[in-house]
Amino acid sequence: MNNRKLLFIGGIIVAIIALLCSIYYIIPGYDHILVTHDSTASHPTHFVAFLGLAIVGALVALVSRPRPNKGVKQEQA
Repeated sequence: MNNRKLLFIGGIIVAIIALLCSIYYIIPGYDHILVTHDSTASHPTHFVAFLGLAIVGALVALVSRPRPNKGVKQEQA
């Protein structure tokens, strides 16, 4: 596995996990971890931080996506 493909897969994984974490922190009523006050309230700061991390992961995946093989000619329909 080359570095470009590894960055692509890693970027997607980071984006998905960070997006799930951002949704977790914006929903009130659940006991949120990593919070120092009122763990059942909505936490927009954590939401924005994890959403930013998801965007960075998506950008890394977008920039490092694998390119099609240049040596193989594609058939035209």
